[in-house]
Amino acid sequence: MTFAVALAGLAGHHTAHASDDSATDGTPKTSWAESVRTALANRAHQAAHAWSQHGVASWYGRHFHGRRTASGTVFNTNDLTAAHPSLPIGTKLLVTSQDTGRSVVVTVNDRGPFNSRIIDLSHAAAAKIGMLGAGTAHVTIAKMTEMAPSMQSTTEPEVAEADPSDTSAQAIQAAGSTGSQRTPHHHR
Repeated sequence: MTFAVALAGLAGHHTAHASDDSATDGTPKTSWAESVRTALANRAHQAAHAWSQHGVASWYGRHFHGRRTASGTVFNTNDLTAAHPSLPIGTKLLVTSQDTGRSVVVTVNDRGPFNSRIIDLSHAAAAKIGMLGAGTAHVTIAKMTEMAPSMQSTTEPEVAEADPSDTSAQAIQAAGSTGSQRTPHHHR
């Protein structure tokens, strides 16, 4: 009888351990890995949603090509630029069309629109998000400087590195650090 109880306890322990180590999709599901995923997702979500604006976008007509913008530069319909009523000149914005799901990064170089719309895009930017035919689109705009570095760059993805003896709390702390240079944490 004692042997059967011990065997049942061992089988229960083995089953719990197996369900913790893998999932049906092949992605490891350990408490440490899950805590790192959660911490990184929370950090990216907070950074990406630090500032955003939703509304209707329009695009500049070609007759503005060659005119001076509020920044002093000459407007070029082929550049990925935009006019915004209040954001600082030079601000990089991610503009995402809610109608098409397509996005473009633009630089604010002019003022406007001064109506119910939130942004005016250059012809080239409007083409990238597929709004040329309609003339307007429902968009979300977000400042690129406030987005997570991994969302801004296509160079190298951020990778969390931990020693096998690190605890979940140490993994979360490492994922939450803002330093660009990471030093592996080793226990002795």
